[in-house]
Amino acid sequence: MKLIISLTILFFVFSAPQARADVTPGWLIQPSLMYYFKTEGGNPPNNASTTETRELGDILLGYTFGNIFLGANYNYDAIILSGNTTSTDSFQSIGGDLGIMTDNIFLFFTYYFSSTAATGQGLPNNGEVDFNKGTGYQVKLGYMFDVGSGWSLGPAITYKSLTYAAFASGVNSGMSTSFTFTTLVPEATIRYRF
Repeated sequence: MKLIISLTILFFVFSAPQARADVTPGWLIQPSLMYYFKTEGGNPPNNASTTETRELGDILLGYTFGNIFLGANYNYDAIILSGNTTSTDSFQSIGGDLGIMTDNIFLFFTYYFSSTAATGQGLPNNGEVDFNKGTGYQVKLGYMFDVGSGWSLGPAITYKSLTYAAFASGVNSGMSTSFTFTTLVPEATIRYRF
């Protein structure tokens, strides 16, 4: 993984002058979204259908200094399983961003300095376990298509890893733990530069 990230950074550094390195300095806001659902039906013994839903969104706000981006990131990620019972795993994170970008290609690195997680939320048994003291990182690579007036649209792929160091509620509240959530997902991205 470190080799892939290193090669990607080198690609951006050496290709940026040919790929319109004259990115105008200024503010940008960039939300990214992903929504997925899958239904499986008729599983024995009760022939109940099960639906898995994934909702993910993050929003970047920051300033570009030529090809360098500095900013902040808020991320929300939820995995919802529903059928005879409902269970939700949700993750919320806040972090700082450093990125390399051209007019079209971008690579953003996020360090999440604060993250919370709630796993197993739902009925009927309410087996929820909350975690806090989370930190982690995210790498987002994407390509933007300019649609005019400061707006761009495009696809991105995001790798995220979050680790939690303590239970946040229940009888184990405050006790140390080590719970890691890792994901790799495609996203649709919108950017507005102002």
